[in-house]
Amino acid sequence: MKALKWIGIILLILIAVFLIFSATQADHIELEESVIIDAPVEQVYAEISDFNNWADWSTWNQMDTNMRSEFSEEMGVVGAWNQWWSENPQVGNGRQEVVEIRENEYMKVALTFEGMEDAVHAEMILEPVEEGTKLRWTFIGADMPFYMGWMNALIKPALEMNYQQSLKMLKEQMESMPAEAPMPEQLEIVTLEAQPIISILDSTNPEGISALLGQLYTELGIYASSTEGVEITGMPLAIWHQYSEDKAVFEAAMPISGSGENKGRVMVKELMAGDAIKAIHYGDYDASEGLHIMIDEYITASSYEMAGSPWEYYANDPTLVDSAEVETHIFYPVVKK
Repeated sequence: MKALKWIGIILLILIAVFLIFSATQADHIELEESVIIDAPVEQVYAEISDFNNWADWSTWNQMDTNMRSEFSEEMGVVGAWNQWWSENPQVGNGRQEVVEIRENEYMKVALTFEGMEDAVHAEMILEPVEEGTKLRWTFIGADMPFYMGWMNALIKPALEMNYQQSLKMLKEQMESMPAEAPMPEQLEIVTLEAQPIISILDSTNPEGISALLGQLYTELGIYASSTEGVEITGMPLAIWHQYSEDKAVFEAAMPISGSGENKGRVMVKELMAGDAIKAIHYGDYDASEGLHIMIDEYITASSYEMAGSPWEYYANDPTLVDSAEVETHIFYPVVKK
């Protein structure tokens, strides 16, 4: 009986020590790891903001290359998500979703795991530095009862190691990628809203473009003036679908307000929304070819790809300004590869 008594006392002491140890630990895990990557901040942001890319450098993906994953259709926006199912207990089943994001600056995700009620959060903070990009990756866990503090003490070192290894692999991958082509100073990336237009699709040889455009703009003007609720709101534009030495296929178009219906060969549609590479040409229309070539070469060398046909917006009337002041805005719609 005396032995049982001492065993009981020892057990109580061990439990007390265990509870005291747990109570002295943090009630939640909070950590931060960072890395400097020799790559532009835009390139690093594009990599981390797309969950499809994480399999290449996340240690959790390396732990189970057979895990099943699903992804939202759109990435880089609030609500973008990735869900996974794994038989590896170190990975488990879970979901991460973007809850806050600022392009090229910051992304915060909420992570939920099967068997856990509360979400935990992680942040990725990007900062341009002389050597490239500094990426800070934080983890903020959910609050735990005082008697579970021991679990935080066990989990935190493993998390730190996984963060460090993931950032190391991300750095190696990013720095092995081809360098992003520098954008010529004549070009810029712009984000456009959808613009209602009326247009007519036609074709001719290059020598006949100017005359045909004049005819088509006249037809569009007649349509607008004879259609109730449709008003032309800006200068004309041309959408270029095909161009060669023998043939040009294009749409003559006018921006409008209001709504109308297709009539004859006049189409009522929207000029696409999204990102575009923009350049402004001053002078004769025929002399803008150099800018088109510049844009095409930049897209080929960059992380962008074409998302539709380019267009030109004729910002002023060539009959009212000096030939050197004729202004043409050139747009090439693009998306990230």
